[in-house]
Amino acid sequence: MANYGYVLDVSAFQPQACYFNFWEKWEARGVKGGIVKLTESTWYVNEYAAGQIAAIKHEGLAVSGYHFSRFRGNSYQAVQEANLAIACAHQMGLPQGAPLVLDYEERLGYRASNTQAAIAFLKCIKAAGYVPVFYSYSGMANLWDYSAIHQATGAVLWIAAYPTMSGVTSPAMGYFPSISDTTAAWQFTDNFFGEHIDGSIDLTGVFTGMAEQKITSGGHLDDCHFEDDKLVVGGWFASDKANGKGNHYVILTDDQGHEFARQSVALLPRPDVAKAFPDIPGADQSGFAAKFDYTAGMAGKKLRVYFRYTDDPAGNGNATDYVSMVDMTQSAAYLDNMSVSFGKQLHVAGWFASDLSIGKLNRFVILFDAAANLELQRVKVDPVDRPDVAKAQLGIYGSKQSGFNAAFDYDASLVGHKLQIIARYSGSKDGNSDYVDYWFEPFQGPSMPVLDGKTEQTFIAHNIHVDTQKDGTVLVTAK
Repeated sequence: MANYGYVLDVSAFQPQACYFNFWEKWEARGVKGGIVKLTESTWYVNEYAAGQIAAIKHEGLAVSGYHFSRFRGNSYQAVQEANLAIACAHQMGLPQGAPLVLDYEERLGYRASNTQAAIAFLKCIKAAGYVPVFYSYSGMANLWDYSAIHQATGAVLWIAAYPTMSGVTSPAMGYFPSISDTTAAWQFTDNFFGEHIDGSIDLTGVFTGMAEQKITSGGHLDDCHFEDDKLVVGGWFASDKANGKGNHYVILTDDQGHEFARQSVALLPRPDVAKAFPDIPGADQSGFAAKFDYTAGMAGKKLRVYFRYTDDPAGNGNATDYVSMVDMTQSAAYLDNMSVSFGKQLHVAGWFASDLSIGKLNRFVILFDAAANLELQRVKVDPVDRPDVAKAQLGIYGSKQSGFNAAFDYDASLVGHKLQIIARYSGSKDGNSDYVDYWFEPFQGPSMPVLDGKTEQTFIAHNIHVDTQKDGTVLVTAK
């Protein structure tokens, strides 16, 4: 086995790995590649992964990804976790042909079922065009059968075993864990150069010496937005595995794979894709687009969007998929203005849009005493058309009619108090249940209107009461 150099693996615990100088430093120490944590289980996504991958690429180092598994011996969940890892790998810029690692660390379950679940995961990785790699600790070898995994998937082994927990700058090869004759890399420390970061030695070039491969499959979710109550998705997908699969579908599921809807679609011309990826068959006619009814069941979910080629007119059968994800938990709001009138009212205007507002037809604006943690007043409001918000927030449901105007009773007793405005959509008429809120930043209750001593204000009132203040001004109460 040759030594192809060192490789680091990083996660959200190393946000500094998004910076070029981080990798410059490690490259000077002999590091030739980086392995980035992308995902975990069926829900976690490393928010720094795209930046970390981009930084590794910028420095000309080899880049790989890994998924931290939680499926144990559950093959069904293993496939769901693989789909998440693949979708995020595409989105985060991990190139086709790069290693995508199954990180298997849970010391639970049975050897046979754990092995079969690992095989199910790694088969998905391989089918998606990534290099399957199996990672675990040497002390867990009784919980999986690597020979069976390798035989079924071709996955190479990246093994972890630490001779010492102290900081080291090179591996003590006398402690090399002889788990398999096909071990590709050894993670020999979690304290490389005393910086508490995982370091491995690449023995076969899997993480540092991979020759650049032709890209023969790829896709991207270019667009996801709302048109009234419709969810519109579009993008492209082309693959050398699409030959003979003449039916094209867009499918929406939740992150567990439960389907919401599917549509058979005609492919659209994409000359831009053909120009960027000349080695992908069918790239020039690879566009996908569909419009779905947005439902309450989708709200609050992380949806998976499948672009599919299949030999089955119903959209099942022998299929090749590209999977991406969209987040249906988004909200945005802004308080445009606030003023106090001579009529002793606090006027507020703004907008609030939320993916979670579907089916919640009752709208309220609430005046809240933030210091006392007490609701002061609640006003039911009508939606206000906001085409400017719809244009800026296409990806959030209900943005077109997200505006509101509200007026609250207001007097000198609230001046200077710590107040807060809450915008609410509710499924109940009183607004006390089935609701989604946006809490605007607290503010100090504004002063009552004060004349400047020069401007004359004329109004009609039924009763007037005047109090002289300590500073010489007068407080006029009219009704």
